Amino acid sequence: MNPAVFLSAALVAAVLPLPAPSGAPSPAPSEKPLHEIGTVRATTPFCRKMVDEAVTAVTVTLDNDARISGFTQALRTLDLDSNELFKHRGTIELTKRYADLRASAVQGEALLKQFKADAKAATDPEQRAGLKKFADALAGALYRQKLLAQKLGGYIAFLDSSQPLSDDDRAEMELNHDINYSNTAYRNTNNVFYALPDVPEQLSHSAKRAADEVDIMVQPINSDEDDAAKHIDTAFKGC
Repeated sequence: MNPAVFLSAALVAAVLPLPAPSGAPSPAPSEKPLHEIGTVRATTPFCRKMVDEAVTAVTVTLDNDARISGFTQALRTLDLDSNELFKHRGTIELTKRYADLRASAVQGEALLKQFKADAKAATDPEQRAGLKKFADALAGALYRQKLLAQKLGGYIAFLDSSQPLSDDDRAEMELNHDINYSNTAYRNTNNVFYALPDVPEQLSHSAKRAADEVDIMVQPINSDEDDAAKHIDTAFKGC
């Protein structure tokens, strides 16, 4: 099970009433057990407050996961090279996605700051420590999401300053490169300027590489979410 899905399901289970026993067969075990959080009810005002705040913060985090997934899909499919209009439209879409992701990550960090402050009221030292560890792990995911958004903002700035390169234009440049390269007189190994790329990368291709980089950056975000899920039992014990 995806750690994000596990985390969401576990927290939702924390606010649901304990079901009455029945003769129905037990469901098949999931790929990742939900520990004991599924049998916990928020029975005190403090627990209800903390669970509600946790669910809100987790929802923001998981919504950001979906935003990142949509961002990578856009990077892999947008046409940024046919002409300036296509590049402009694509850049506008990516800019909106960037702004939404960063604003949401900042919102999530503010929610967790409040969560940490409220968690100090826990009377049980072990629960208080569990709440802090849960919040720290989730804060790590949100911080990485914000950092990822900032890096994507830098890539969008690169797009803004770059010219689109159609398939036909690139094919012509490659042909000219091959013609020039075949001329041994042109190839002067002492000419450092010749080492510069004379056939630039297409923007759509660079966007696909950016999407691959995002996929790598998502992995520690998933790890943070998984770590947060591991602390749910201790964080909400006694609820």
